[in-house]
Amino acid sequence: MTYLIVLSPLVLVLLGLREGRNLWLYFIAAMRLKEMRDAGTLTKEQRYLGYSLLAEGLLLDFAFNVVFGSWFFWEHPFRREFTLSARIWRLSNLQPHPDNWRQRRALRWRKKLLDSGDPKGIHQG
Repeated sequence: MTYLIVLSPLVLVLLGLREGRNLWLYFIAAMRLKEMRDAGTLTKEQRYLGYSLLAEGLLLDFAFNVVFGSWFFWEHPFRREFTLSARIWRLSNLQPHPDNWRQRRALRWRKKLLDSGDPKGIHQG
């Protein structure tokens, strides 16, 4: 029984890392699709496959926000936003305050993982 107490958090961490990686890959794919759409090079077949990929990514983003985003930022899952990207954007744009650990964490995630993947250079949720 005690091994379950030890292994459960480890399984959650490993699952979170795996799904976080998948979520980031969906994000990068969505940003590339956005670039192709804006450039007018997205074909009908690419649009069909890409939009189904976006739907999967949005569902994963929602689930990841509810489970891991709530735990990582220690907030209610449906406080204001339904996606992790929107939560990171809100938290990273709060009024600067030295004691705001959520803002520092969100800003770090946005700068390290999201901004460089967004065609605009700043990911706005």
